[in-house]
Amino acid sequence: MLLIFPSGNLQSQGNTTKGTGLSFVRQNEPKEQAFTILVPKGWIADGGMFRIDAIQGGGPLNATEAKCNLTLKSNQTGSVYFRIFPDIVYAYPSIGGGFFPVGSNYQGAEIKALLDAPAYLKALFTYLHPEAVDVNILKINRLPGEKQSIDKGLTYLNQLLAQIGMQSMSYSSDAAGAVFEYKEQNILYNEVILAGIINMPAALTWKNTRTLIFRAPADEFEAWRPVMDIMRFSVQFNPEWVLKEAKGQRDRAEMAKKVYDEIQRIDREIAMKTSVNREEIMNDNFLVLTGQEEYVNPHTGKVETDTNAYQYRWETGGGDVYYTNSEDENPNHFLHQTDYKRTQVRKRRNE
Repeated sequence: MLLIFPSGNLQSQGNTTKGTGLSFVRQNEPKEQAFTILVPKGWIADGGMFRIDAIQGGGPLNATEAKCNLTLKSNQTGSVYFRIFPDIVYAYPSIGGGFFPVGSNYQGAEIKALLDAPAYLKALFTYLHPEAVDVNILKINRLPGEKQSIDKGLTYLNQLLAQIGMQSMSYSSDAAGAVFEYKEQNILYNEVILAGIINMPAALTWKNTRTLIFRAPADEFEAWRPVMDIMRFSVQFNPEWVLKEAKGQRDRAEMAKKVYDEIQRIDREIAMKTSVNREEIMNDNFLVLTGQEEYVNPHTGKVETDTNAYQYRWETGGGDVYYTNSEDENPNHFLHQTDYKRTQVRKRRNE
């Protein structure tokens, strides 16, 4: 099936001949080169990794780890965009003996009552779109597979708590996804928001995690949904950045409680293992419209998992990818490159 994307031109400018497929470019996260991600050709990157200073932020609770607030959009107005929203730590209203009112700052974290994942999604949408009108929630569901994946990363920490007799303070999670319909500037949009929640009672804190946002005009949303899948599962972390960040977090964690430092280490493990667990997550994730397929990288011989929404897939040695449903298209001709090679589906062991 040929997909047409009227809001964002994914083809390179100035070509006398254009393909009918999708051209993606592997781009670095712009601030610290923390990871790479496949982005539709011609899209705009806004934001990236950032850090909160413990002194300016009022304390260490949100200063231990780097955060990511990255928006990748089809044009300056963001008619279609994919956003990675930062993890934010909040403090229980009971922290500090209950002397800090809701909305105030305690050690760098806002005092805020714990929300379950569906309630958090609704609150986040209101925060993101204060001017939205005609808002409807088309779908909202918990994601057991995502929750299970997060819980696996909390296992070790909960074992430590059990060893010191704090089973009742075990850390837990929740996860959900929602589809919102709304109008902004007289344009009707559909927007997907996915988020996990980690409840940390031993530290009297909680946080959102793995928060992703994707929107498109409502009448084009179904055509754009495979793009969200491609971008979401294409993230590859920079090992050098991960090691450097781990050391920096250890240094900054001297300002935080020992148990909170352990949570950050577990969070990094969750992030690094996301690609390993993605098939489990996708099976549960109602937002994954298409199935996936395993392809053999023609340059490295490694097996890569990607969308099967298109019949043919081409890749360069640098990681750029071109998708099409036309067997006769060779992107080297109209993208003015020479190292695109067609990727083949991995041969199954039982064949």
